[in-house]
Amino acid sequence: MEKISPKILKKFSPLSVISEDELSDLLSAAILEFVAEDEILLLEGDARKNLYFVIEGWLKAEKISPEGRQQTLRFIGPGEIINELAVFLNEPASMTVIAMEKSQVMILSQARVEDLLLKNPKFSREWIKSLALRVKHLLNHVENLSLYSVEARLARLLLDEAKDGVYQRPSWKTQSEIAAQLGTVLDVINRNLQNLQKQGIIEINRTEIKILDVKKLEALSRR
Repeated sequence: MEKISPKILKKFSPLSVISEDELSDLLSAAILEFVAEDEILLLEGDARKNLYFVIEGWLKAEKISPEGRQQTLRFIGPGEIINELAVFLNEPASMTVIAMEKSQVMILSQARVEDLLLKNPKFSREWIKSLALRVKHLLNHVENLSLYSVEARLARLLLDEAKDGVYQRPSWKTQSEIAAQLGTVLDVINRNLQNLQKQGIIEINRTEIKILDVKKLEALSRR
């Protein structure tokens, strides 16, 4: 396997607490895999019990209805982990994961992870924290979809993910992808973005959305 620096692995909270010897032992059993843009890393119902650690690139997790409707659950970037539920509950994969751009993941088997969980209480506690954060994220997602209008969901998304007042838009984060993330359709998202821009609340360009009036956007996010 191509060498991965300990500094990169320390970005994964469960790996940040294990010893150098444990880390070396873990790496000896890991597999490094490159995933091409639009390639499926994990398909819902997949029986493989592996954890995937995202080293670089971006992917998305989604659910697809029998009618073909897509609901994006989250975008997954460097430092994040995929497929915990399947590994810890011993069930098939609960979601489909697709690469949004060329990505690199490190793969660990269920057996290797369980062995380390039994041997290292600190590792176990970090996993509890990681899963609790995932539950918090999903609760917020359910709250947004069930309690807020599309306009409010969009405002909350921009506020939550903007850095220094700027929401970055890599080439793959199209308005269609934003719509899928917010549980709506392209036309509705496009109309809401244009309305926000006409009100002087945001400014839209090809690679980013600038927040011009935070207070007004915050007010819309509570509707």
